[in-house]
Amino acid sequence: MPYTVFVASDVFGRKTNLELEFPFAPTMAEMTKQTEIAFTAEQNSIRPGNNNPFMVSKFHIVDEITDDWVEVTGANQLRNFCQLYCFQPHSTRYTESQGHIPPAKKAVMSYNGSMGTGMSSRSPNHHSPSWQQPSQHGYDAYHPSHSHSPTHASPVSRGYTAPPPVQKNGHALPENVGHDEKVRLTFEEVDANKNRVIEHDEFSRSLRVCGLEFTTTTCDDLFRKADYDNDGNINWSEWQRFCELYPALLDSLYYRLKAHWEHLAETGRIDQYKSQRPGLEDRERQAQQALEQAQNDADDLQRRQADADANVQDAQDKARAADDAARDGMGDIDRARQNKADRDRDMQAEKERERQAQQRAAESGREMDDANRRAAAAQQAAEAAEAAEKRALEALQNAQREKERQQNIADQARREAQAAQDRHNQIIGDIPRTVEKARGACQDADRDLQAAEAKQRELNQKAHEAQQGVHDAQRRKDDLGRQMQAARDRQDPAQRALNDARNALSDHDRQVTDMEERLAQEDAHKKQLLDEEKDIVRQEIELRAQRENLEAKEGELRSAHSNFFHAAGRQSPGRSRSPAHGPTY
Repeated sequence: MPYTVFVASDVFGRKTNLELEFPFAPTMAEMTKQTEIAFTAEQNSIRPGNNNPFMVSKFHIVDEITDDWVEVTGANQLRNFCQLYCFQPHSTRYTESQGHIPPAKKAVMSYNGSMGTGMSSRSPNHHSPSWQQPSQHGYDAYHPSHSHSPTHASPVSRGYTAPPPVQKNGHALPENVGHDEKVRLTFEEVDANKNRVIEHDEFSRSLRVCGLEFTTTTCDDLFRKADYDNDGNINWSEWQRFCELYPALLDSLYYRLKAHWEHLAETGRIDQYKSQRPGLEDRERQAQQALEQAQNDADDLQRRQADADANVQDAQDKARAADDAARDGMGDIDRARQNKADRDRDMQAEKERERQAQQRAAESGREMDDANRRAAAAQQAAEAAEAAEKRALEALQNAQREKERQQNIADQARREAQAAQDRHNQIIGDIPRTVEKARGACQDADRDLQAAEAKQRELNQKAHEAQQGVHDAQRRKDDLGRQMQAARDRQDPAQRALNDARNALSDHDRQVTDMEERLAQEDAHKKQLLDEEKDIVRQEIELRAQRENLEAKEGELRSAHSNFFHAAGRQSPGRSRSPAHGPTY
């Protein structure tokens, strides 16, 4: 669907309004370029020669809310069929003047810029607005006449405009014209095939089109009266004569033809206006689809944001669990360290017990040496006693008893030495087992501490990863929040566009209804007037027929009178005509 913009500006001190068409909504750069091309071509068509190229300084458009001219700052202010006014850069060759914006004429061009100009059948409104020169306090408002119908209201209204009037043959019959102009215009309208004569079919069809549904006999009789030379056609002079005879019928034909073409023009205008509805419906459908897409995007982003919230919560739970595990791991490390310290203290105690056992072993060794020495001394004493037994028989009994006593002492010393040896061996045997057990406990404590520290490092890594997961989830959530805000930002213009489209469609339907109701009212009013007029025309035809009958009878009477005077030898009376009787044929 082409995009149409009306652009007015001064060309050599005269207001000119051009219709520019684009294959789609233009950007400001495209609008400026096509305007400069169109008005440059218009300048060259008015004054061929070496003209300065037309340059655009700025555009103005009627604001929908304030109904004032405002500067166009972006392409979003443009609407299909909107009216713009273009300012040129100030120079000594260009002076802006106030004036009436004429109906638009089409700038015929392809989109690549090749063009010519011609009169367009479309205009932003039938009664063109006036462009008022900006005053030092601002711009005068664009005010169409309040007597205009709603169809001819401001060209800018909710993004649409009333279609231009459709007129037959590019012109409409004027309202107030003289008799001769009515004769000429009705002759041109009735002469459908433009062969400069009115044929019987054309005459009958024109009467039917005008609602003068006379009988076939009446139509034939009127045509015969108009066809003075009876050649089957009504030429120009015969039509002039006929209209002199039937002035009421002429007026009726003229205004009925005028009303017929105006009705066709208004009907065509309404049809053309209705043809805009599919475009408005497409616009509403596209706006609805855009809004639904924006809503779907927002809903999808909202779901994704909810998932992101759940992911953030899950990541935070995992981070808290990792932190708890890390704290528990630190407790395990503390316990392992305490256990290692306890094992170290146990090892020191075992070493101390080993030292004390070694001291006791040394003491028991010394005791064993003393016992061995005592045993050796006892053995020596026993041997000495045995020798003394040999040397002294008389002391045999004493020596025997001493021997036994010393033998008992030696046995006791051997038992004590053996007991000391056993204790020493036990002490010596117990010392390595206790130290090794303490050393093994220390090594186990070291391994437990290393395992606890490795587990703590692992837990710390997991806690770091969990915290990083929280940061990543929060970042994704923030990104989704920004995307959701952007989607909501897109949703608001989409909603406004849908509301504008619905308002435009509603206004369009209301405008069509108003136009159809107004046309129906005008048709009803015209029908009432035409019915009244039909009686006047019928009376005129009847009176003309009666007059012709009277004139025929008058002619017969005059002929009989003349014949009577001639037969009687009297002088024929003169024939007079009162100016009031009008011309006779």
